[in-house]
Amino acid sequence: METIKVSIVLPFKNAALYFKECIESIRAQSHVDWELIAIDDHSTDQSRAIVEGFQDPRIVVHANEGEGILPALQSAQQYINGDVVTRMDADDSMPPHKLASLLALLESEPNGTVATGRVKYFSDSAITEGYQEYENWLNKTASENSFYNQIYRECVVASPNWMMRRADFEAMEGFRQLQYPEDYDMVFHWRRKGFLIKSCGECTHLWREHSERTSRNSDVYQQESFFRLKLAYFLEEFQGRELYLIGTEQKGVLLAKMLQQENISFRWFAQDPQLIGKKKREVELENINSLPQNGICILSIYPKNKAREELVEFIHSRRYVIGETAHFF
Repeated sequence: METIKVSIVLPFKNAALYFKECIESIRAQSHVDWELIAIDDHSTDQSRAIVEGFQDPRIVVHANEGEGILPALQSAQQYINGDVVTRMDADDSMPPHKLASLLALLESEPNGTVATGRVKYFSDSAITEGYQEYENWLNKTASENSFYNQIYRECVVASPNWMMRRADFEAMEGFRQLQYPEDYDMVFHWRRKGFLIKSCGECTHLWREHSERTSRNSDVYQQESFFRLKLAYFLEEFQGRELYLIGTEQKGVLLAKMLQQENISFRWFAQDPQLIGKKKREVELENINSLPQNGICILSIYPKNKAREELVEFIHSRRYVIGETAHFF
């Protein structure tokens, strides 16, 4: 395994607070044959000095030829020399056996495999309920290897928690064809190429939660950006099918707006008896109990526990299959 070189792509911008810890976790990997391609996205703090200060020949630093994470990833692509490719974020940490665990999985699987694992949030303060739920959902998805069945719900693989053979990476043109949010778009590209996503079953990424995370503060990682991306893939996949939108709260209204902007016809179903027969965005809300059996369901609600179980049971009673003909958004 030591003969396999891993290319680690790491974009960074003003990451000085956590950067040293991040790089130390890379240098502490049990698999030592790696190169770190660090791309400076116009930092104005000590980030570049920190990474250059390690004076490790396996670490190279280049300037972003554009501006932002996606151009930084695209800038890094020309410098990749390894046999396999992975990504890292500057504020996170690698468990000591991350590279070895993902490599071992890749070695046991055929070409066209993307290796991933479990994630663990950590923070100087308490992890919020929402992030804890996302961690649990990601890890459950990984344990079931049900990635593509869940693909319209959320991004099913953490952006810095994957590894793939360089040949496969180049076959999908790497980062070049991606759009924001690029981590989510990459998963759709994997699916389009027919790649298998598989989990090694171990925790392979330590995800730091803090208030300055890019995903918290950039418009390209907010809900509307994610919805526009996945809805475009959804409409491409189910072109020509009858669409049934279920759920009338914020996400349902946003999806209805986007469908109307694309001139896509749909029927909208509500559970609340007080809403049935009324209109939202000029669309009459129908009783969910009259849901037909011959279309594709967009579930814009994700209730907790028993309510979700009841919703899934109802959807199944209408002969829909979650992950195939009915999708949580």
